[in-house]
Amino acid sequence: MAMRLRTVNGELMALCAAYSEEKQGDIYIDDGWNYAISQKYWRDYDEIAITDEKDVALAKKIEEET
Repeated sequence: MAMRLRTVNGELMALCAAYSEEKQGDIYIDDGWNYAISQKYWRDYDEIAITDEKDVALAKKIEEET
């Protein structure tokens, strides 16, 4: 899901880009970036039991190479 990051009343909010109008100052995160960020979160917080084994293995390989 593409998202917009927006500050509202001093709080950073993540909004669905499809259901929100663009406003000045928004940071747009497309589907690809959102997916990459979510995969990193899932790897770092495996205790919440959300995993995609193929992507976790690929990400670990990439991280080991860098």
